[in-house]
Amino acid sequence: MGESGSALRADVRAREFGATDVVMIAAFAVGYVVAAVIGRLTLLSDSAISAVWPAAAVSVLWVVARAGRAWFALDHVLIAVLTVFVALATGATPVLAVSGGLAAAVQTIVCSWIIWHGCRRVWREGGSSLRTRAELWWFITAALAGPFASGPLLEVQSLLSGDGWNWGILLLWFGRNVVSILALCPLGFVIADGIRHRRSGVAPQSFAALGWSVRSRPIEWVAVLILVPAVYWFWFTALEQYNVVFPLLALACVSGMRLPQSIVMLQGVLITVVIVVLSAEGRGPFGDVGDTATQLAAAQLYVVLVIVIGLALATERDSRELLVRELARASENAETQASLLETIIDTITEGVRVVRPDGSTIIRNRAALRLLFGREDGPSDLPDAGDLQHVRDINGHALEGDHRELFEHLPDKGSIVADLLIHPPGIASERVVTFTATRLPAPAEGVVTVLRDVTAEQAELRRAAQVQAGLLPTDAPRVPGYDLAARFVPAGSVGGDFYDWYSIDHGVVLTLADVMGKGMGAAILAATTRSLLRAHGGGEDVLQPLVEAERGMARDLDNAGAFVTVFRSFVHAPTGDVTYVDAGHGLTAVLSRDGSARRLESNGLPLGIVPDEVRTVAHERLAPGDVLLVVSDGVLDAVGGSLDDLAEVWAELPRDLPVAALVEAVVERASAGQVDDDLTVLALRRSPDAGSQPPA
Repeated sequence: MGESGSALRADVRAREFGATDVVMIAAFAVGYVVAAVIGRLTLLSDSAISAVWPAAAVSVLWVVARAGRAWFALDHVLIAVLTVFVALATGATPVLAVSGGLAAAVQTIVCSWIIWHGCRRVWREGGSSLRTRAELWWFITAALAGPFASGPLLEVQSLLSGDGWNWGILLLWFGRNVVSILALCPLGFVIADGIRHRRSGVAPQSFAALGWSVRSRPIEWVAVLILVPAVYWFWFTALEQYNVVFPLLALACVSGMRLPQSIVMLQGVLITVVIVVLSAEGRGPFGDVGDTATQLAAAQLYVVLVIVIGLALATERDSRELLVRELARASENAETQASLLETIIDTITEGVRVVRPDGSTIIRNRAALRLLFGREDGPSDLPDAGDLQHVRDINGHALEGDHRELFEHLPDKGSIVADLLIHPPGIASERVVTFTATRLPAPAEGVVTVLRDVTAEQAELRRAAQVQAGLLPTDAPRVPGYDLAARFVPAGSVGGDFYDWYSIDHGVVLTLADVMGKGMGAAILAATTRSLLRAHGGGEDVLQPLVEAERGMARDLDNAGAFVTVFRSFVHAPTGDVTYVDAGHGLTAVLSRDGSARRLESNGLPLGIVPDEVRTVAHERLAPGDVLLVVSDGVLDAVGGSLDDLAEVWAELPRDLPVAALVEAVVERASAGQVDDDLTVLALRRSPDAGSQPPA
C-alpha cells in the first residue's frame, strides 16, 4: 500500500481511543486544574470572579491538541466538570460553579469550532504557529467569540437572586478570557511546533526556521522584554495622575515590527501582569473607572488591544518575510531549472530556436547556431532578427516576408513543417534542414522552431529513388488483343513498390510487389525481389519463381524484419485465362464491362512471414472488355484505407476509358486524398472485340 497505506493506518489509530489519548487527556486535565486554581487565587474581594483566568487558554490548547482524535466530546465534558470542581473547592456557590462550568465548555466549543473552520492547518497539525493574516484574524475571532458567547451564562446566579445583569462581571469575564487566549495560546502553539520538530528529528538550525523572520538580535529581545514592562510600570505608578495610556501603544507597534511572534506574546503576558496587578491596586489610568471589576475589565480590554496590535504586526511581517523567502526559493529553483533546461537543450542534436514575433532571439542552442551560421558561437555582430539571412526555400529562392509575417501565418495549434536550404559563408556545401515551427502557447508570444539536418537523409532518398526508378520497365510489351498501362507516383519518401512485366508466347506475365518499409533498405529489398523473380522466371509458371525468390531472400527479410506482398500473374492472351499467385497483396480486381468488379482474394501470406509455406495458384478469366487492375497499398490508404473504400473507386471508374486513361483516373482519385506512400497502378484490358479462342 506504500505511503498512502501507512497514512491510512495512522489515521485509524488516531481515531481509536488508546493509551496516548489517556496520557494526553490526563496531562491537560492536570494543567487545566492548576491554571484554574491559579485563576481562583486572584478572586476579587467584592465579586465572585477572578481577575485572571489562564485556564481559558489551556482549554483551547487542549481541544486543538486533541483535534480529530477519538472521544472528542469527552474533552468538553471534562472541562466543564473540572471547572465546577475547582470552583466548588475554592468557595464558589453551586449555582455559580455549575454556570461557570457550562460557560467554560461553551467557550471552548465556540473557539474550537471557529479555529477548525478558519485555521484548518493549525487544527490539522494539532496546534501550530499562526503564519498568515487569515489564520491570525480567524484566531482573534475565536478568542473574542468564545468569551462573548459564554459570558451570559455567568449571570444565572445574579438573575436568580433578582439583582439583574452585572455588566462589570460580564466585561471582566470577556476581557480576562480574551487576554488569556490571545496571550497564551500562540505561545502554546510555538511550544507544540518545537515538540513536533524534535519528534521528527528535524531540529531548527536557525531562528528563521522557527518562523522568526526578524532582523533584530536576541540582545534586543531581552532589552525590550525588560524595558517595555518597566515603562508600563513607570507610567502606571509615577505618571498615574495622567489618565492617558494610549501613547504606550507605540511600544506594541515597535515590538510587533522588531520581535519574533513568540517574544511579542511573552511580552504581552508580562505587560498583562503589570497592568492587572497595578489596576487591581487602584493605580494607573484605570484606577478611577468604577469598581474593581470594572477597572480590571477596562485594563484587560486595553491589554487585548496591545496584544492584537503586536500579534497582527508580527504575523503580517512573518507572513511577508515567508512570502519573500518562498519567492526567493522559487526564483532560485527557476534559475536552476532554466540552467538545466539550457544544458539539456544545448545537448540536443537537433537545433532549437525560440524567437519573438519580431525575430528577436529568446534562445538558440549550439546545434541551431551550427546549422544557421556554420559555427557554434555565431557571429558577434549579427542582429537578433537576422538569423535567417542564409536560409532559402527548397528551390534556392529567398524567403518572402519578415518574421512578423511568417509568425502570423502559423496556425494557433499544430505545426508547419518545411524543408529549407541553408548555406552559411565558409561552408563548402548547402545543407537541407527540416524546419518545424510551432507557436508558443498563450500567454507567451513567439515561435519555437526545431531544426533537423536531413542532408544525409535526402541524399540517401535520392539514391533510393534512383534504385527504385531503375526497377520500373521503360516500355510496355505488345500483346495482340490487349492494352497494358502502368503508373508509378512517388511520395515524399521512397518506398518499396515496383511493378514489372514481360511478354512470352501466347501471353504476358505481370508483377506488382510492395516491400514493407521505406528508404534505401526497402529499395534494396525491392531490387532483390525483382532480380530473383526475373532470374527464376521467363515462362508461364508464376508459382515456382515466387517460391524460389522467397527462399533466396528469406535470410535478408528475417534480418531486416521485413516482408513483401506480391501479385504475380500470367494472362493467356488467346483465352483471357489468368493464372495468379497473390502473396498477401489482395488489392487486385477484374472490372467487367457491365460495371461490376470482382476482387481477387489473396491466396497466401506475404514473402518472409512463413518461408516454408506451401503456395498455390488461383485462376480467373478476362472476358472481352474486362480490365485486370492491380494497385499498391498506397492507393488503398489514400482513398480511405478500407477495401470498401477501394470497391467504391472500382465502381466509379468508367469502363469505356482507354486503359492509360483508366490508370490516370485511379491516380487522380488517390491523389485527392492524404498521400503518405507511393502510388502504383497496373492495368491490363482485353479488347472488347476479342473473341473467345481455344487454348493454343
